[in-house]
Amino acid sequence: MPDSSVGQVISWYICTIIPCFFLFLRLFSRWQRFGRLALDDYFLILAACCLIGDLAIQQHMWNLGLGNIGGATQQEFIGIMKMIVPGSVLYVSSLWSIKFALVLFYKKLAAPGSKMQVAYNLALAGLAVTYTTIFFDILFQCYPYDKRWSKDPSYQCSPKASRINYWITILFNIFSDFIIICLPITMVMKLQMKLKQRLAVAFIFALGGFVLIASIVRAVYSWQNETMLTCTVSMVENGVAIIGACLPALRAIFLGQPSTNGNSSYAKHYELSSNQRRNPAARNTTNFTTSTTRGGRSHSVDSDEELVRNMQAHGQAQPYVSAQSSLSDDRDDKAGGIMVATTVDVDHKDQESVVSMQAAHFGAHRV
Repeated sequence: MPDSSVGQVISWYICTIIPCFFLFLRLFSRWQRFGRLALDDYFLILAACCLIGDLAIQQHMWNLGLGNIGGATQQEFIGIMKMIVPGSVLYVSSLWSIKFALVLFYKKLAAPGSKMQVAYNLALAGLAVTYTTIFFDILFQCYPYDKRWSKDPSYQCSPKASRINYWITILFNIFSDFIIICLPITMVMKLQMKLKQRLAVAFIFALGGFVLIASIVRAVYSWQNETMLTCTVSMVENGVAIIGACLPALRAIFLGQPSTNGNSSYAKHYELSSNQRRNPAARNTTNFTTSTTRGGRSHSVDSDEELVRNMQAHGQAQPYVSAQSSLSDDRDDKAGGIMVATTVDVDHKDQESVVSMQAAHFGAHRV
């Protein structure tokens, strides 16, 4: 086999292992913080599984002589052609799963009921329609499948059907990539973030642009019937797309945990504890944990959820409050949704002092 094809096969594995590592970090981070996975996580898991399956198929095709298809025997050629349909399905499924994951994530940045929410719902519907169209076109553009390796000129795949499949896949892929990149730009540009966080967001969008370029390059190689290069660029395209989809959830790992400063209008956390907590032998202990939320939602800090908080800090989200115990009155609710939640862990022997401290603490927040 030519040395160049060996290098391309190695790149297939690199483009599979590295994205799977990033996905593992994303899933580990989410599970550690929330104890559950979101819908976009499952789409990325599906994308990674399809990518691994596509790698296995391409490796099998290479073993049969894909790197030098002109020198393959008839039996090897038939084996290669049999892998075209499953390989194409896995490639498209992986790519569209990533697109779904990205749109679902961006949808969380938009305020409920806003025009952007409608736009993202339309984008999801568009992805579903385009994927279904491509999927069935791959299955039935050349059927029965033995037409792909038939030597009978009257019993072969229609060149017109192949061109239709080519243009459908390429145009839907490139157009959807462009839409997914453009949709969230107006929201992200409004975020107030530190320079390194802005650079991180810019890098994520740059990866999206790279995926778009990879889609165009793949289209060129596919048109030229460069099968090995088409397979290689496909792996690069999917691998980079998975990494780009994982990066928002990994901002805390690479940039440090986003801090909530005193200026934040979204969430502030206060902790009060009696000095007796320091003494393990003390029986009368008191602990207050108060969360003050202004027109937002209380969450544990997560990297991609920080983007959601930044958007809501600009007044794009509707007030939403939840607490174990709410001590705010009607005037607080009408003024702007200021809520104080207090969790009390006390020994029953000193309830009066606890009530006094709680009243003083609540009064300080009402000033």
